[in-house]
Amino acid sequence: MDEFISTVENQEIPLHPLDTQAAFMNVPYHFFYANDAGAAASFMPSETMRIAFYQALQKFPLLAGHLRSNGTGKTTVVVDRAHLNMPEYLESTSDVEFATLREAKFHHSAWPRGLSTTKAITTAGASGHIKLLNVHVVRLHANSGVVVFVNVPHYVVDGAGFFTFVELWGTLCRAARTNDPALRQEAVARPLCFDRGLISRSLPDKRTPLDTETVRVYTESSLIADWLAWLSPVMRGRVLSRAKFSSNVVSHTFRVSRDALAELRARVCAHLDELDVNVDDTHVLAALVSKMVAQAHAKCREQHEQSRSMLAALASWLVGLVSGSETKSSQSLNLLADVRHGLDIVEHNYMGNGLIPHNAQCPLKLLETPTTAKSLADATNIVSRVYAGADAPRVASFIDMISAEPSCFTRPMVYFARNPTSLVITNETGFKLYAADFGDGLPEWVCTIPSFVANFIGFLPSPPSSTDIIVNITLKQPVMQHVLKNEFWRDLATIVY
Repeated sequence: MDEFISTVENQEIPLHPLDTQAAFMNVPYHFFYANDAGAAASFMPSETMRIAFYQALQKFPLLAGHLRSNGTGKTTVVVDRAHLNMPEYLESTSDVEFATLREAKFHHSAWPRGLSTTKAITTAGASGHIKLLNVHVVRLHANSGVVVFVNVPHYVVDGAGFFTFVELWGTLCRAARTNDPALRQEAVARPLCFDRGLISRSLPDKRTPLDTETVRVYTESSLIADWLAWLSPVMRGRVLSRAKFSSNVVSHTFRVSRDALAELRARVCAHLDELDVNVDDTHVLAALVSKMVAQAHAKCREQHEQSRSMLAALASWLVGLVSGSETKSSQSLNLLADVRHGLDIVEHNYMGNGLIPHNAQCPLKLLETPTTAKSLADATNIVSRVYAGADAPRVASFIDMISAEPSCFTRPMVYFARNPTSLVITNETGFKLYAADFGDGLPEWVCTIPSFVANFIGFLPSPPSSTDIIVNITLKQPVMQHVLKNEFWRDLATIVY
């Protein structure tokens, strides 16, 4: 730790408006490492891991900084050597054996107690400050393995920065254990960009107009959203943690075979007459999930209508008539895309947030129809065109919009709360979840916390031995019940837990 502190230089890093778009969320992951060499083996030794951790932190000094907000949506990370916000680094032991976790397919019910030290919402810790890095290393019974929990708030990184840090930590630990100075030098010499100005400097001159719904979500005034943006990060976290975003929410994890998905894509493409855009396997998967969730919501509404009395139905109609509210005829599908590709800055190793949502209003009449190759082709066409439109001019228009009013970052949150059928899908299959090797091999399983937030879908890579896609689905429990019964989905996907 002292070596790290001696390298710290005082600096202030003004965060980009992109950084605040998911600022109230955490990036929490668990890494499960098996010790198959026997109980007597030296496995991921504590002291070496701890030393390597602080060496990796030298490349990420902002993770020891404090958040400072001005109340208008602008946030700065302040790194002050005399008043560092040091990461939380915990170690503990457990009476759970790795074999127990493996037999449970890593279901959270088998995890060591207290493994996850943070939740989905970014909140202050015991110190009263928001830690920008939390680590919990849990040593399993009889030296059978180690579980590493790592969390970083979305304020400072997205998945790219998060997994870069974890991989670097593992590489430095491995280099120390194998006495490989060349490996260490290669790891620390890799340039990383924390300069948020790179985004603005990379924007093109051309602009493409954003869709109407996206503009409305980010620019329509909301007293609640503006109040949330005005709060300090600590107070906002306190409020949101009590909002019960995970109330009555359940998550399930599925495995989808690449071969089966490729076959489904071929059947879908046969119904797309004009293939003027690229149709990826994950586009078909996103369209299928979108239809499946819309169908589940429709069945929930149908059950609700059948169960309520005529008087309640009349009262609901009158309330809608007086308030002017309308029944939503479309699903707000938000597909997260990485601006690093759109702006052609991948080679810069940008460590800030690079994800922006691309919105599509998918007609419920289309989504709620029975799933066939033909109906899925119609939904896939919408998804593929959204991703095709995520080019530099459209990214620039989005950044112009959020930069003009930095406090707008809380408005999508309020929008999603008012539109419970909205869906967010993030494709993380390109992230390096299984790259961190501390000297005893790669993790056998990597996953996030058990229940994230409702209507959030994540596509993740499988362990290296497989090319399957892991799909994590988090929904309200009544909706999830119908998803689990969806025949088309059950034919394609295998439930992990």
